[in-house]
Amino acid sequence: MKILSIKIKNYRVFENLEIKNIPAFFVIVGANGTGKSTLFDIFGFLHDALKNNIRQALQVRGGFNEVITRGKEQEDIEIELKFRIKIQGTERLVTYSLLIGQEKKRPLIKREILRYKRGPKGQLFHLLDFEQGKGYAIINEENFEQADTELKREEQQLDSSDILAIKGLGQFQRFK
Repeated sequence: MKILSIKIKNYRVFENLEIKNIPAFFVIVGANGTGKSTLFDIFGFLHDALKNNIRQALQVRGGFNEVITRGKEQEDIEIELKFRIKIQGTERLVTYSLLIGQEKKRPLIKREILRYKRGPKGQLFHLLDFEQGKGYAIINEENFEQADTELKREEQQLDSSDILAIKGLGQFQRFK
């Protein structure tokens, strides 16, 4: 897997950050307090959220109000990763988007999308699309020649709106 770009909005010092064309060897240099550690913490945060849930990943970091950019407490945290990964022998451009908000002082995943290009010139295709714990995952996407209308969408309801839907992909044999 090769990360190509990352977008971060309202995560600690990053009110609006986009890094494109990330090279294989990437050095980050900067003054104290400019976000070097915060950039790496994004990956720790995603790891903790996958291992547990968003609420616990935020709690470890002091809670939603400590993680959200100062002055943006009424807005959402946005994270988007674009990367290339081999799927069934072909390199695919994959995009993972996560929108985290707060409702009644409880963190929740407002939207989570995993999409990729099915062909070299194909449009982005939603493999997974969830809003507040409810959504769908495509269960027969392995046939890239199949028309979008023939794809089977399986509706799912998560136990809680603070659980990442992408955790469910680990249950599918082809992703192990």
